[in-house]
Amino acid sequence: MRVFATLALSCLILSSTPALAKDDKPADPDKKSCRRIDTTGSILGGKLTCHTKTEWKQIDAANERSADNMRDPMRSRMGAERQ
Repeated sequence: MRVFATLALSCLILSSTPALAKDDKPADPDKKSCRRIDTTGSILGGKLTCHTKTEWKQIDAANERSADNMRDPMRSRMGAERQ
């Protein structure tokens, strides 16, 4: 009886939940989105920065390149020390 009640309740919950509709429209590249940029050493949480999706892609790519440039010299020095 307990299994039947659990199964019935599960079916009821699933059937009453609205189906998630997929939006086939492409994302608007000019739509602004905001991110919270944390400030190191601050307990106040950082500041909110807003850019378009295209600008965020460029910022993320620049940050990735910067991180790669920082990692590459460290890798080459570590390899030279082991030889």
